[in-house]
Amino acid sequence: MDFKDIAVSKDHLQSIVKNIDYNKLILYHYDRLFKETKEDKLHRKRESMAGCNSFWVLDQYEQAKVKDFKKTNLCKDKFCNNCKKVKQASRMAKFIPLIEPYKENMYQLTLTVPNVKGEALEETINKLFKSFARLIEYFKGKEKIKGLDFEYWGYKGAIRSLEITYKKVKRGRGFSYEYHPHLHALIVLEGELGERLYKNPYSKDYLGNRAVRKFNKEELLIQKIWRLLNDGKRVTLKNIEALDIGYSCQLDRFKESDFIELFKYMTKATSEDDKGMEYIQFKTLYYSLLNKRQIQGYGCFFGLKDDEEITAQEVEEYYNSLIEDLRAKENPVERLESPQDLVEDDVYTLISRKKIYQHLKNIKNN
Repeated sequence: MDFKDIAVSKDHLQSIVKNIDYNKLILYHYDRLFKETKEDKLHRKRESMAGCNSFWVLDQYEQAKVKDFKKTNLCKDKFCNNCKKVKQASRMAKFIPLIEPYKENMYQLTLTVPNVKGEALEETINKLFKSFARLIEYFKGKEKIKGLDFEYWGYKGAIRSLEITYKKVKRGRGFSYEYHPHLHALIVLEGELGERLYKNPYSKDYLGNRAVRKFNKEELLIQKIWRLLNDGKRVTLKNIEALDIGYSCQLDRFKESDFIELFKYMTKATSEDDKGMEYIQFKTLYYSLLNKRQIQGYGCFFGLKDDEEITAQEVEEYYNSLIEDLRAKENPVERLESPQDLVEDDVYTLISRKKIYQHLKNIKNN
């Protein structure tokens, strides 16, 4: 067995080291918020993140020059760069095989609202969730809009995910902080939708210079309904027709790369200008996202359960056979090492169950 096939890459280790280093900024923010509020759970979160992924328990095989990853400590904090990556990978492994049967009729629906100030962020997120649930009720025909028919859309189910970006904006001599909460949704529609024939201000690129897309009539309808829902207005055909334009939404055929958008974490580690999160941004996001459920399934995706292509038992059996071969030649020495140490180690091959899963999946696919 060539252990290089299941080796953890140096690039992966270096990304972990980078994330650990970035987390120092979040630790500082947790410290400051704890001193400000005296909330004990903030201190506990800070301590948990401080030790996150800092040391790995390994079995070292001297003759084979192999280090076998056993476990590490993860804090599972929503602001932790390491844990967010782990969560995203876990979601993709869990849900993608279950979504696969619907791939011929899947769409990526992106729903946005205007940017908001920090004090309005939590209320805006709550509105987004309620508005999306209402929108789904229209799609499935449980709630009616007189004069409109959604039956031909052939709605079967959806998964929605929350994302928030943020930026610091110069205002005169000072600055303000803006937040852009929006939803990514996978939606299954078995009906035939209209052609893309229509332009509106959302057709232009982000600089507003040129038209880059046209919309179909279904997208224009969603845009207007979405605006009425989030503005707290009655959704009637009269109110829909009275609007010149709604809020931005795009409905496109679902691509493989859209899974990353759907299952990624709620907020990025850096702001849109690639700078570290400031304390005021951290505080706003921390309280606005408390007890918020990022992923929600509807219809055919309600209550999804894990059913991976490669089962945990297969990984365990393969892993055990490798370890038995190694232990037949020598007994390992348990070690405690940091990711930084492992980046610098060019002698030993580092293996893990996760890499074995990927290796088995590649074998099956080929």
